[in-house]
Amino acid sequence: MKTIASIAALLILMLADAKAQMTLVSSLPGGANYDIQVVNLSRSGKKIATVRYQNTNGPDTIFFYNLDYSYWKSIPCPYVHGHTGVFQFRSGLSYVAYCSETLFNTDTFLEAAVIYIDSTGGPNNKELIINENGTIVDSITNVSIANGANFRVHDMGSNHFQATISTNAGPKVYNLPGTIPCDLCGGGLGIASVENQKEILSTPMPNPSKDQVKITFTLPEGVNSRNLVIYNNLGQRIKSCTVDNRFGFIMLDNTQLPAGMYYYNILVDGAVSATQKMLVIK
Repeated sequence: MKTIASIAALLILMLADAKAQMTLVSSLPGGANYDIQVVNLSRSGKKIATVRYQNTNGPDTIFFYNLDYSYWKSIPCPYVHGHTGVFQFRSGLSYVAYCSETLFNTDTFLEAAVIYIDSTGGPNNKELIINENGTIVDSITNVSIANGANFRVHDMGSNHFQATISTNAGPKVYNLPGTIPCDLCGGGLGIASVENQKEILSTPMPNPSKDQVKITFTLPEGVNSRNLVIYNNLGQRIKSCTVDNRFGFIMLDNTQLPAGMYYYNILVDGAVSATQKMLVIK
């Protein structure tokens, strides 16, 4: 009897511990029809993306938030006559997909691929590449949606990426000018694990700081220099400097920075290291 009571007490403790595992840290703007995903961007690292789920009544906006849940950027999806946007993140079915800064062209704008359905029931469904200004930078017409939207990006090796899509005229393959930091691009969003990068980037010392801080790093073998990029709390790039293997650390002068939280990572060839935080005080 004593053994049974002990087991019951242990189970109660385990259940209590299990309930304590999840903690709500933020409720982002939006209602019940908002979908959410974490995306990994080539220049700016991981962001939280939200979009309103709707099959009609488009257009809508894709919102992006920093990892401290502050607003960063948005992609306003324009109205297209005779079409409704399908605004939802779907694994395998690419309704809103491949949020990227470097994949579809070589400019500096944030972009995403969005499917627009022919509202007349006709065959002219469109896959649109839309940037943060709401500009349609590319368009694929007559997209087949018999099995759902099917725009997918594939890592072909040697920093070469291709996109595939089914159209009513047959399957299409496109060469892409850029890259995306993804482990499994076919998943639809370019979700990636930046923690697997070989760079080791330290937290700043001291932190918080009023003037100079020391940041140490280890670059991959064979890499002599990289760019360390600093962002403000809105995710805007404010400073960039070259780091190399000669010393393995850099001294940053923060005296000209306003007080606040900053973020930094090491960037090269579209790959981003894990991001660290830096607090500046006055």
